[in-house]
Order: sequence, then C-alpha cells, then structure tokens
Amino acid sequence: MKFDMHDMTPADRYRLLVNTVTPRPVAWVVSRSEKGVLNAAPYSFFNVLGSEPPICVLGIGQRAEGDPKDTARNIMATGEFTINLVREADTRTMVDSAAEAPREVSEIEALGIATRPASTVATPLIASAPAALECKLWKPIETGGNFTIILGEILALHIGDEFLTGPAERPRVDTQAMALVGRAFGAGGYIRNKDTFVEERVGWPLPDREA
Repeated sequence: MKFDMHDMTPADRYRLLVNTVTPRPVAWVVSRSEKGVLNAAPYSFFNVLGSEPPICVLGIGQRAEGDPKDTARNIMATGEFTINLVREADTRTMVDSAAEAPREVSEIEALGIATRPASTVATPLIASAPAALECKLWKPIETGGNFTIILGEILALHIGDEFLTGPAERPRVDTQAMALVGRAFGAGGYIRNKDTFVEERVGWPLPDREA
C-alpha cells in the first residue's frame, strides 16, 4: 500500500513513520533554561550525522498547545545541551520525564534524577547514563511545521570505563554491555539493544555467494 504524505494529516504521518522506522535510539536530553531550571526529556527523532564536524540531530515537536517544548526553547536560549543514552534500568524514569510538566518544574528534581557535571558545558550529564554527549547548538532548522530540527556539535563524548575494552589509544565499545534501549512500535514500545548479529563488509568484486 502506498501512503501519499501530502494527503495525510501530520498526526497520521507521525503514527505511520514512528511505527515503521524502528528501532530508533533514544536521546535523553538535559537542557537548562535562562533562569537555570534543568529540563530532562526523551526524544527518538535522534541520531549522529558525521564526524567532521561531529554533529547530532534532534527532532523536537511542539507542546500540545502548539508552543515550543522546553527542550527546544532552552537550547535556543542557552546554546547548549547534553544527550544521555538510556540504559534499560532507567526506562521508567525516562518515560516519566516525557510528561508535559509546567515550564517552571525541573524533571531532574521532580524525579530525583542524579546528575554529574559536564566538562565543557554548564548543563549536567545524567549520572547513570552509560554514554553521554556534551553538545552546543550548531544550527536550528525551522521546517514550518510542528517540529524544530536541532543540529548540535558534539564537544565531548563520555563512555563508562566498564564498557571499553582493548588498548587505550584505540578502545572498543562494548555496546551490548551498556544494555541500552531504543524506541520501537506502538505507544509504549521499546527494544533492548542485545539481540545482534554480524555480517562482515567485503570489497569489490563481490564474492560468489552461490559457490
């Protein structure tokens, strides 16, 4: 079946897209208002887009009343944020932080989320995150719809020592040990980043697979 995006409402487009493009990594974003209120909220329209410069992307929707969400408002105001990857043990707290609390409420305080200082930005990291990114605003993109796209430059990457193996000059990341979760289908669907398999890349010419 073909779905013509131009013939659909934004809500119907969203429903189909998020149930089709899965799994998606979850960015648990911490941002800080101009008054210093810390906000924590999860976003699954998230990924990294390169290494020179190292760029990440967030797609941030509007609040129910049509106003920008706190995350987008804070990033635009302060020019910085942190992205924290989510371990399975933090899933419930992460989901609770998605509730649209009043702007003056800090989810960090309300949910008792432990933080630790970042090294290059004033916005803290979530202490329990297996990995986290310190970011500054690189470029905002207003699509003219109900989303703001935030491109951020990654200033620093934190990975727990227990998830690194091999020589210090070229460590390997034990991703499965992080027990990360991603967004899956359905209103509350999540996936564990554990069931993986390997298919090695090859050069050209391709090997004869029928031999």
